[in-house]
Amino acid sequence: MKMRLALPTLLLLTMPALAADSAVVASPAAAAFERLKTLVGQWNGETSMGKFHLSYELLSGGHVLLEKESSDSMHGTMVTTYYLNGDRLELTHHCELGNVPHMVARKIDLTSGEITFEFADAANLPSDQSEHMHDATIKIVDADHLNSSWTMFENAKPKFTVAAQYERVR
Repeated sequence: MKMRLALPTLLLLTMPALAADSAVVASPAAAAFERLKTLVGQWNGETSMGKFHLSYELLSGGHVLLEKESSDSMHGTMVTTYYLNGDRLELTHHCELGNVPHMVARKIDLTSGEITFEFADAANLPSDQSEHMHDATIKIVDADHLNSSWTMFENAKPKFTVAAQYERVR
């Protein structure tokens, strides 16, 4: 008799947990970050400023996506990190200008693969009039193609935008 009651009781106790697991839906920020993780690898691209190379790698147990950007026209390598901060997707860009803009994803379109980041604040920025990257849009076209555009601000208005189309290096 005890055995016949144990099985139904066990099922009743585990059903809420099973239902809770199936009801978990990733936030748009978390889903976008998972999509960004697929960029791990090497990329070459053409921009209005010449040829660029990107490399992506996962760090910190998969919680940070590190982007390294280089080109013949740059003095060294710039670094951008993408990460979740609670339920927000954010980036921190370590610019060759010496400042460190921090941006938050304000628009995420999972269908098109486009993520738009907007300026939140910056470290090492002498004033809001100083030159700095102010917003960025990343679009994952497919597994082998990536588009980006980064807008530089100066005197509190757009100065120029660098658009790029990248292809995964095989």
